[in-house]
Amino acid sequence: MSTTPPPADSAYAGPPPAAPPAYGVGPATAPRPGIVTGAGGTLIALGVLTGLFGLVMLLGASIFAGAAGSIDTSQMPGASGFFGAVAGALIVLTLIIIGFGVLQFIAGLKILSGRGWARITGIVLAIIGLLFGLAGMGGDNGPLLSLVLVVANGFVLFALFTTGDWFAARSAA
Repeated sequence: MSTTPPPADSAYAGPPPAAPPAYGVGPATAPRPGIVTGAGGTLIALGVLTGLFGLVMLLGASIFAGAAGSIDTSQMPGASGFFGAVAGALIVLTLIIIGFGVLQFIAGLKILSGRGWARITGIVLAIIGLLFGLAGMGGDNGPLLSLVLVVANGFVLFALFTTGDWFAARSAA
């Protein structure tokens, strides 16, 4: 007995095979826009610089704390406690600044990999950084640094606001 395949137009043929998807086509595999790369790199750089600033500030706060412990309280009663409290507040503030820098760094890394939560985190961090930059614009001791912060955070905001469709396509896949 010989078995012959049914003719091609018979009911047994089934649907035609689907064509394989072309490489690089579709929103999930769309290449990362350059502006997203720039925003991620800017956040990484801001995070590193913020973290370094926080470490320098932590060193200064610890020196201040050491000096507060060696105050002669016979001439200024209660000064040791006051300066100790100020030193403690400075240390807490510097730890917050270091944490902010670490968050910027992590968000920048994850933005480069297309994470949607990192985009939102980056937007929030850029708004906070932009506000700090604007607050420092009126001071005499660093308007150039404040201008750099405003421009860098403004760029990150623009980049992350305008590329939401790319992040949405990456999270949908």
